Amino acid sequence: MKRLLIVVVCGVCVASLLGVAAAQFARTEDAVRYRQSTMFLIGQHFGRIGEVVQGRKDFEPAAVAKNADLVATFARLPWDAFMVPGSDSGTQMRGAALSDSDGFKAAAANSEKETAKLAEVAAAGNLDAIRAQFGVVGQSCKACHDKYRGR
Repeated sequence: MKRLLIVVVCGVCVASLLGVAAAQFARTEDAVRYRQSTMFLIGQHFGRIGEVVQGRKDFEPAAVAKNADLVATFARLPWDAFMVPGSDSGTQMRGAALSDSDGFKAAAANSEKETAKLAEVAAAGNLDAIRAQFGVVGQSCKACHDKYRGR
């Protein structure tokens, strides 16, 4: 009985969270603001790693690992906000992200995969390996931006 109660309570919690997620972008402007904010954070933390990779800042393994973890976490967030109809209007997003949603979702999945690898590599603390994976992540970002971002 106690186990059933726990399952029911957990089910209600999950259902309520799904409802919140579905209503998260009730307005197009909210989706745009959410994805732009997330991309800003990705850029900030990826840029901090970039300064180390390019030799402009000293290599502090713990700091690089922390920034890589944040990039990997943030890289899982913005994609639903791109799929809101009309969210390409007045932004740098090309309409191709909406019309080619399968291609866009594949690019997003690749970005998530490569940023997760960057976090793993950064945790090991080898600057050469970090540098190599940083380049791979940069290419995954560029590929998506070239196809789905204008201006």
